[in-house]
Amino acid sequence: MNRVALKEDAKSILNSHFSFYFLLFLPAFILELISGVVFGYNAHPYPEPSDGASLLISWLTSVLLVGVYFVCLDAIREKLTYDQPLQKSLFVFSNGDYFVGALLLSIIQYIFIVLWMILLIIPGIVKAMAYSQTFFIYRDAIDQGEHIPYTEAITRSRRLMVGHKWEYFVMSLSFLGWALVVMVTAGIAAIWVQPYMSLSFANYYNELVRQENGQPSQTTQS
Repeated sequence: MNRVALKEDAKSILNSHFSFYFLLFLPAFILELISGVVFGYNAHPYPEPSDGASLLISWLTSVLLVGVYFVCLDAIREKLTYDQPLQKSLFVFSNGDYFVGALLLSIIQYIFIVLWMILLIIPGIVKAMAYSQTFFIYRDAIDQGEHIPYTEAITRSRRLMVGHKWEYFVMSLSFLGWALVVMVTAGIAAIWVQPYMSLSFANYYNELVRQENGQPSQTTQS
């Protein structure tokens, strides 16, 4: 899979519609800011169950972002109309299955990954990568009228990622420099970096599915 091409496509989409993506991510940015200022910065990928209010805001932000990732996938698939960004930021609430699935899947994944990390850190990271496509898989299943169990979405993600975890890991590492830029700018750069990463990983999922179905790549570079 051409990682550079995936990221270039994502960057092109973002730069062409930056104001839309800024407003699309704005509610999540605000929640992240509130969580960071009031409860302190949490460097873990999942909230810790030490503070009820912080946990609630973290889960709400996570669920909200799942819906935003779905919008990014629609953009990659050229199914998105670039209007009403604030309304689209609440996309996960537009369908009860989306909302409940995003909430429960995030909890289930959190439990699974924590249990793996109790054994060793590395197995937990590997499983996090194996489960990385769960939300997209669940959304596609719902859109196709297939109401799969939540654990089945996780299982399908694990199967889809067979042979792809290393390239996913490398792609994640390729954003390390951007993560440092976000830190240096006290989070301001996230208004561009977060949509860029979200579109890139939505593009990655779309290419995985196309490969699985034996379809040609849609990326602009060979």
